[in-house]
Amino acid sequence: MKKAFFVIALLCAATVCGKAQDLSSLSRAARLTFVYLQDEGYRPSIDEDRDVVFKAQGYSFYIDNTTDDSTYLRIVMPAIKNLGNDPEAYELLAALAACNEMTREKKLVKAYLDDDGKVSLSAETYIGSSPDISEFIDTAINFMIRISSSWRERYNELIE
Repeated sequence: MKKAFFVIALLCAATVCGKAQDLSSLSRAARLTFVYLQDEGYRPSIDEDRDVVFKAQGYSFYIDNTTDDSTYLRIVMPAIKNLGNDPEAYELLAALAACNEMTREKKLVKAYLDDDGKVSLSAETYIGSSPDISEFIDTAINFMIRISSSWRERYNELIE
């Protein structure tokens, strides 16, 4: 019984140490966001690209960790629509028009079509030396969820 307890305790300690090591490889902005999300009850994790991934209100998000600027914070709501690699011209034009409209008319959030034919949303900011990222994170998540619905509605209107 003592051996089993010791093995379980050792595995738990290894897991905790492993997560701390993973966090040290994140940019400052991504690390602060990871800790904030964890404190707020989200379940952030680090994916194979070293991005912080999490879910909010049933939607997937990630914190882009690819930048060399440790003060740059970019939250992405990926693939709200997948057009595929060879969309019809009218689908592509409708998606681009809806992205343009959302980016132009909505605050904070950018809508874009990536090289794989996926429409995604992002919100970006720079953090200061003693940042309070809570308002930005919460606002960005809520805006992206609302704008994803607006984008879909506008895309469907343009398709018709």
